[in-house]
Amino acid sequence: MGSNQTRGLMIIYEPSILVAEDFSAVGRLSMTAAISVFSGFGLQTAAMPTEVLSTQTEGFGRPAIFKTDDWIEQAMRHWQAISDLNLNAALVGYVGNIATVTLLTNLLRRSNMAPVVIDPVLGDQGKMYAGFDSEYLAAVKKLLATATVITPNVTELGLLTNTKLTPTSSDKAILAALTTLDETLTNHPRVVVTGVRRDAGMGSCFTRNGRLVWNGSPFVTGHFYGTGDLFSALMTGYLVFGMTFESAVQRAVSGTYEAVSQTAQLASNRRKYGLNLTKTLNAVTKFTLGQKRGEF
Repeated sequence: MGSNQTRGLMIIYEPSILVAEDFSAVGRLSMTAAISVFSGFGLQTAAMPTEVLSTQTEGFGRPAIFKTDDWIEQAMRHWQAISDLNLNAALVGYVGNIATVTLLTNLLRRSNMAPVVIDPVLGDQGKMYAGFDSEYLAAVKKLLATATVITPNVTELGLLTNTKLTPTSSDKAILAALTTLDETLTNHPRVVVTGVRRDAGMGSCFTRNGRLVWNGSPFVTGHFYGTGDLFSALMTGYLVFGMTFESAVQRAVSGTYEAVSQTAQLASNRRKYGLNLTKTLNAVTKFTLGQKRGEF
């Protein structure tokens, strides 16, 4: 982080994070959640909505959807002309079409951003999302070649490696899929797999010295929207602060669990609005204020 002295105060120039994912106008999901998290970290964002929805796609009927391809290209040209806007890191989530995936791939290839955290939003509960096909999958694989960290859920890891995985798949099966994925990506990003069940817990796993490491929290019954979005945003924020990969995973798992446990107290028909982020953002803010980063 750069700094400058002004009238006796230390001013900190924060990193700017490119956030490329869908924007739901109602609720606390995807980009809305990510920007809230990064605000808690005190980080500047450059928001690139890959599409704008009136609501999320479940629980509200058919949403109004606005495609943003033309706007994205214009916004990128404008940002490149701003001398003091330096995009240092990136978080990429749901994209939705091959053209925008390709645009992001080219942008990230030319950049020096780090970390670049990509959540390859492709499917869930054992199947690919409606509207996606093998060509879209191939485009996402090229995008992943620009990442430093990727955060697939178990279904997405299976899609990326042409294997069948479930939340309760064995360590051996998940490890084999991770090995296959690493062999196909020349950049060899760190991979953390979300939505992995172990005994009475739910969590994420990654490899350490050829072995699978699981980090989780108590399982909360119910369906909760936006958990993957929140996990990726939390992890990105902690990585930007220089935290180790494993510590960032642990804190992201904890923060996601706090949001889920708070949301579980709501009636099921209210959960479609996304996660209750209050406790999670409180923890992020305390972490941020605890860092010795000078005065604002």
